[in-house]
Order: sequence, then structure tokens, then C-alpha cells
Amino acid sequence: MESYQGTALRYFLPLLAILFVVSAPRARADGPLLSAIATAAWAENITRCPDPAAVKNATLYEITGNAEWRRQVTREATVQFAADAGWQSCPEFSGLDHASLGLCIAVRHKPGLGPFAPVWRADISYTDSWYRNTEHNGTRLYASVSWSQRWNDSWQTVLTGEYLHNDGHSPAYDHQNHGLALEVCYDLAAQWQLTSGLRRQWGDQVAYAWLGGSGASFPYVFEIWKNTTDSATFGRNWYAYTMDAHADSGWLSVSRALGNKSSLTLRFEETSVVGQGESYRTSQVSLNFAHRF
Repeated sequence: MESYQGTALRYFLPLLAILFVVSAPRARADGPLLSAIATAAWAENITRCPDPAAVKNATLYEITGNAEWRRQVTREATVQFAADAGWQSCPEFSGLDHASLGLCIAVRHKPGLGPFAPVWRADISYTDSWYRNTEHNGTRLYASVSWSQRWNDSWQTVLTGEYLHNDGHSPAYDHQNHGLALEVCYDLAAQWQLTSGLRRQWGDQVAYAWLGGSGASFPYVFEIWKNTTDSATFGRNWYAYTMDAHADSGWLSVSRALGNKSSLTLRFEETSVVGQGESYRTSQVSLNFAHRF
């Protein structure tokens, strides 16, 4: 059953969207700005499983469309509203196939003129997802505050504080965490950009265990597992659960601009999750094509 918080959030962002449309009638507005992203990825340990013998890998394909409206409220402040829709497919594990719809409100503040003035940004987004395997269904609230600074023509850093709350259809997918991320961007040339980053998250992390493997044979796991849920996504005798842990992620990507409206990005990301008595690693290599219409 959807929580009171989830129900309230379902109406909160649409109300903000209406406020965005009707407010500041004299301000300059742009939009909709339309874009689409197509992604193909290879995920190692998509099962997020601490038991090496039960680890499974898979390919993922995703396409997302986005529409964005911007309103210049003052010389220094811009309000943005975005709506997106997406579909993800996993041929190896069709239970992960899902559609999603999301809304986002952002406020961008740049106190100064010129390319080297710092930029502050606050975002709040709400996403509803429908999976082929309905145990994964749920709504997600994501909020962030970021500070970005361009130091010269080539270097830029972005520091972000994050909060995530997932209101899941099944107990294992009711979880929340918060994090801090630092990203560094370097413009190699007019068409090339190199990006790397680090993130630390604290709070709940979702993991899976195969009951026929070593993960279920140690008594201590039942003190670690929270909100356990039977899962048929990866086959028989699997459990999904949450655990208190911290997650450290690092990524590296290279992007190539293809004209004025398109880009191609190759990205590698690895995450290490460490809990009390259990840990696991995941990694993903992805290639995405983005186009603005």
C-alpha cells in the first residue's frame, strides 16, 4: 500500500508545475526544449549479490524522452520544470523491464556575470515506475543541492548533496539514503569532454541473496537483512532485502559532440557497498546517444 508520504508527493510536483506555469507572467519563458537519450549498458553483478557464486550479469537497453520549460525569474535566477518518460529492457531478466514517468522542478541561481561565476542549483523530482515483475513497482523522490564552478576554459567542478526516498510496492524497496558527490569535468577540445566523479552514500542499500547459496547458510545474515521480500526476478529461491551500509561509487566518462544537437558518451562506473558483515561490488559500462530536437 502506498504510504501517506508517497500519496502527498504524487500531488506535490504537479502543483509546483502549475505554479511554475502561472507565476511570473512578465518573466521570459522558453520551451518546451525536447531531447531524447538512448543507452546500451553491460552490468556486472546486476543481482547486487554478496555471494560470488550467485552473481549474475546482464545487458540493459533504455530510451528516455524529456521536455523542459525554463522561466527567467530575475537576472540571476531561473526556474526549470521538466517531464520525462522512459522504457528500460533487460533481455536476460525480463522482470526488470519497466516504464517510468517523472516530473522535476529546479531552481538555478548564478550570482554574477561571466562564465566563471559560480552556479547554485536545487532540484526535486518525483518518478513513478511500473515493472514487468510488480514487486519492483514504486515511486521515488530525489532531491539535491549542487554548487558548480568553472575555473577556466577547460576545468569545471560540481559538488552535490543528495537525498533519495523510494516508496516501494514490496517491503525491500522501501528505502532511503543520502549522499555527497564530487564531479570534475575537463574539456579536451571543442567536441570532447572528459568527466570523472566520486560519490559516498549512507543509509539503506538493496541487495539480493540466492537461498541455495552460501549467503543463506550463515545465521548472522538474518540480523543484517531488513524488509525481506521473495523475488522471482533472477529465478527461484531468491530474496531481496535492504541493509544498513555505505556505498562508494566512482565513474569516468568521455563525451563527443556530434554537431550542435547530438552527443555520444562512453561511461564506466563501479560501486562498492559495505555493510555490517556483508559487502558487494557492481560495475557498469554504458554507451549513450543524446539528441536535442
